[in-house]
Amino acid sequence: MKKAFVIMSIVAVVTGGCRSGQQPRATEDVAARVDKAIIRLSEVDRIVEQQLRDRAAQGNLTLTPAELAMARLQVLNTLITQEALYQWAQRQGVVVSEDEVTQNIQKLKRDQGLTEEGFQRMLRDAGQTEQQFRQEVRRQVAIQKLFDREVTPRVTVTDREIEEFYAAHRAQFVERRGFLLSQIMVSPEVDNVPQDAIGEEAARRKIREIYDQLRTGADFATVAASRSEDRITGPRGGGPTFVPERSSDLPPAFIKLLSRMREGDITEPIRAGNRWYIFKLDGRVKRDRELTLDEVRPQIVKELRQQREEVLQAALTQMALSRMRVENVMAQRILENPTNFGNLRPISIPPSESPRLHPSTPEDRLPQTKAP
Repeated sequence: MKKAFVIMSIVAVVTGGCRSGQQPRATEDVAARVDKAIIRLSEVDRIVEQQLRDRAAQGNLTLTPAELAMARLQVLNTLITQEALYQWAQRQGVVVSEDEVTQNIQKLKRDQGLTEEGFQRMLRDAGQTEQQFRQEVRRQVAIQKLFDREVTPRVTVTDREIEEFYAAHRAQFVERRGFLLSQIMVSPEVDNVPQDAIGEEAARRKIREIYDQLRTGADFATVAASRSEDRITGPRGGGPTFVPERSSDLPPAFIKLLSRMREGDITEPIRAGNRWYIFKLDGRVKRDRELTLDEVRPQIVKELRQQREEVLQAALTQMALSRMRVENVMAQRILENPTNFGNLRPISIPPSESPRLHPSTPEDRLPQTKAP
């Protein structure tokens, strides 16, 4: 189930400070008011700065004044929406205990592989105290509990809807020829995982050690669970993940390599970008096959429920906003000063102590097999 405000990552949660009942340091620091709660411009800018750090890490350093103004408006709109939902949750009697807050924070640390030191470093980078962070977690949990109570029970899917969806989308329910792969990934960056290899030489040495382990008979899933730096596939023993035989995302040489392998074989270490991978062939899908309704029924139910949940969540959000007195001070300033977009202060990219969160699959195309 897709939950719009579930705490998915440290970045998703560290997006706001305490608002309700606080007064801004100066009138110029007011970005918006939602009933009696104040959203500060400094809070908006802190989140935009986080986004700029992500852009800088991807090599995209510049924002035009118009792009910066739009980024601020988008962030502010999100904060206004969250504040309205939080206040509506409180009015509906939603209560979040201290134990629930603590449990969610501990889960977040586990999911992100964060030590206490790494967690505190991320808070410093985000410009938050731990108490402010706890309040933001409380806000997000309250919103999710509101959705769980007001939306989830209203979502139903009938057999007729499932059958109609299947009939209309049969072409997408086809199992293509391809490969089932497990993987072990090692990167030279800080991934906040046990036995983390940091630096090019450490990553090269670690992937070679893992390869030697596997060649001497070590169980792939066990090694992946204990040594892979992929936080998604690692805990699952490295996979499996399906790779279609006709994939434009992978080079022909890699597909050819898989075609020559037998089930249970592993590749030598393969470098993709600055990461190293070892793949294991778990199985093959030898021919295209149309999947039956019974095979895809759970997938269809999940898709239809998600669509309905998104509509009902949007409806509940609009209702909550309609019950609030919202004053968007930043938008008003921009309209009054269109030439310089409200004369807002410029934003620079601050240095970050903490590591970026990396995707679980390689963004780069896999080259030919090459040992370190």
